[in-house]
Amino acid sequence: KPDGKSPAALKAQAEKDFASDPRAASRALANVVSANAQDSATWTRLAEALIAIPPDPNNSNERYDLAIYASGAAYTGYQRATGNAEKAHALYVLGRTLEARSYWRPAIDALSLSLSIADDQTTREMYDRLRGQYGFRMTDYKTDNDATPPRLCLQFSEDLSRTQTDVAKFISVGGKDPQNLVQDGKQLCLEGLKYGERYQVQIRAGLPSDIGEKLLKTSDIAVYIPDRSPFVRFGGKAYVLPSRGQQGIPVTTTNTSKIDVEVYRIGDRNLATTLQSG
Repeated sequence: KPDGKSPAALKAQAEKDFASDPRAASRALANVVSANAQDSATWTRLAEALIAIPPDPNNSNERYDLAIYASGAAYTGYQRATGNAEKAHALYVLGRTLEARSYWRPAIDALSLSLSIADDQTTREMYDRLRGQYGFRMTDYKTDNDATPPRLCLQFSEDLSRTQTDVAKFISVGGKDPQNLVQDGKQLCLEGLKYGERYQVQIRAGLPSDIGEKLLKTSDIAVYIPDRSPFVRFGGKAYVLPSRGQQGIPVTTTNTSKIDVEVYRIGDRNLATTLQSG
């Protein structure tokens, strides 16, 4: 409801209210884009006003809703923009709104696109911060000591590059090239390790991901491969012993010196019923 005010007057009022009352500023800016949906700069400024509004403590949904509206306004500002400066700024604001929604990857992508259009110090600082925290990185690692031979699997936040054929140059084990690497999506496994051994593993910066980002920092991890977990199994499924003849069932064990076994005697008449009941 512009109340007869011109777009210029509404913009001036919005700038006057922006710092002290961003909610009022957002209403004025919304009136401007209602009258002129092609006004890119005002769409972007509307997004900035929306994410500056302190959420109403009596409205639990407003914090979420305001960030969604702000994302829509910023993206519309980018779509309507004609000049590079307007496009880059709209993408920067879009990155801010997506960060507010914890959409880390879309936020990083928006900021990256903004920087590709026009380099800006504020945008680059935000991009570097988000990429360092939420960009392509190693997230975890685990040892698989039940595999034969054991292996170490590195977990990453994104799928590894499917076009990079020489991944081994980014990994070293004790200062040497790894014997065997198996790549599967976000996981990279080092095979051919030994039980009871300690390894110094280095994951070098530059390791490429499938989204085009490369690992920013070199990581060093110290890993101990424990012995295999204790394991017991029977040699077959003939767990019903005849009353005569067979003297026993082979038992295979790994890393255990004793086992606890219970043997049940079942009378002939009860055998079928017992098997049927599991």
